[in-house]
Amino acid sequence: MTDNFKLYKEYINKIDGLPDNNEKGNLDKYYVIELMRRGKDNPDMPAANYHFKNYYIYSWRDLDKYETEIKNVCDLLKLRAYASVNYKLMSQVSLDTLAESARRIAAHDFKKFYNIFESCSGKFVEHKNNIWIVDIDKEDLDMVDIIKDFINDCEPLKIEKIIFEMPTKSGRHIITRGFNLQDFNGKCVNCLGLKKTIDVKKNHLTLLYENL
Repeated sequence: MTDNFKLYKEYINKIDGLPDNNEKGNLDKYYVIELMRRGKDNPDMPAANYHFKNYYIYSWRDLDKYETEIKNVCDLLKLRAYASVNYKLMSQVSLDTLAESARRIAAHDFKKFYNIFESCSGKFVEHKNNIWIVDIDKEDLDMVDIIKDFINDCEPLKIEKIIFEMPTKSGRHIITRGFNLQDFNGKCVNCLGLKKTIDVKKNHLTLLYENL
């Protein structure tokens, strides 16, 4: 089992924080929690990944309110819960949703029209706060400290790039600010002799909870 709720709260508090509640109803910034069924977790079901539901987190109250529900749903339906490491802006996502809706209407494309907001929310990145995930597999965990040194040695050098670490079912997520990816891949291949590059995800989710 992986339960990162406590760590996720620490992470958000470190990089940004959340208001105590959203009773005023005018908050712009939010995070996303996505419940997903992974094909490899359910060999008796279709192999494709299946998106079940999103939760939108505007305040600490939201995060605390949904924690038990999310865990119970994941346990019951054999799902994983993932959480965004980048915040979203409702003002911009709403504008993107309107623009995409108009584009589809003009093209007479009404397939899954109800998913437009969800799609625009997932694609949105606040570039001044763009945070990446370096996905370390279990077999590479003994090299985590070296990989972190590689990240720190990449441009830009004058900022603190490594923000947080989150355990996953099959390894670890290093949550970091952007860096020179070409230089990083070169160090991994040339210095560690890796036959594959370390997976770096630029607009992705970290594992929040699973009990599989």
